[in-house]
Amino acid sequence: MRRYELVGRHDIRLVTDAPVPVPGPSEVLVRVRACTVCNRSDLAYYHYYGLREHCAQGCYGHEIAGVVESVGAGVTRVSPGQRVFVRTPLTTGYADFALAREISVGALPDSVPFEQGAILQLLPLAVHATRGVRLGDRVAIVGQGPVGLMALRVAALRGASHIAAVDLDDWRLRRSALLGADATHRVDGSAEQLRAVGDGFDVSVDAVGTPTTLNACVGLVRQNGLVVMLGTHHVDTHVTVDLVTWERKGLRVHSSAEPVDTARAEALATAERIAHTRELHLPRILTHTYALDELPKAMERLSASRALYPDAEQAPYDGPPQETLKVAIVP
Repeated sequence: MRRYELVGRHDIRLVTDAPVPVPGPSEVLVRVRACTVCNRSDLAYYHYYGLREHCAQGCYGHEIAGVVESVGAGVTRVSPGQRVFVRTPLTTGYADFALAREISVGALPDSVPFEQGAILQLLPLAVHATRGVRLGDRVAIVGQGPVGLMALRVAALRGASHIAAVDLDDWRLRRSALLGADATHRVDGSAEQLRAVGDGFDVSVDAVGTPTTLNACVGLVRQNGLVVMLGTHHVDTHVTVDLVTWERKGLRVHSSAEPVDTARAEALATAERIAHTRELHLPRILTHTYALDELPKAMERLSASRALYPDAEQAPYDGPPQETLKVAIVP
């Protein structure tokens, strides 16, 4: 089979004779029909391989939709021929086939095209990240890339009374409004402008993952408010926070990661239920589609991003790639 491999910094290679994985107990083999590029993890691995230890450990190409090809012993939730999406596979989705644990595989509705279905990998993440949002909460979401938009939709479904979307890019904020943001705030990324968004929110979500955005989220919430770390700190892996402010505010904090299988299963089950509705507006999040052999071109497009540079470093870009959200790779 064909499979792209990340072998070095800025170095991905297409292998045309890779063996097809064989599913073991509780594993599922999926014939990949689409794999969307993760705007944070995949890009960080591509740009920081060899420079950040964790960038050689994650799965490059993990947002998959396809059809179950075969299953290992003990698999009961899915069967061959079933349409599925995958949350965190065992092998790359930039290939003809990918292997995943059964607990990471969700049912994909017939009404959702595969290119859009691969985006659903973000849905369990957003479900788990917004678990602290309660009916009537005022929520601020900093960062309106794909995961920020997914968090926006799930926060709305949880009953948030007001959602403020914050981003560097006017085009993305127009998408936020279409997806249900009650207010949008264009900022330049500086701490001063982020503070000007306001305060008194019940929940603030850092959907970027930089020291500046995390600390801004602290300023956005009320006393005893909740700060959610949804954006992944792949680039600035060490973040300094003012613990006196955290203590004075009595803040709560949690991340988006599902640390144990019970949490993964709960988030996936909720995601499957939501996926069968029309509440996610997936066509507005998918912006580009490339063939498998065009993956380098897709990586180049998405690499024109301020988020790939450390907070304190002068970057060649002021914001995200122009008019780009999710990019799907189709074998």
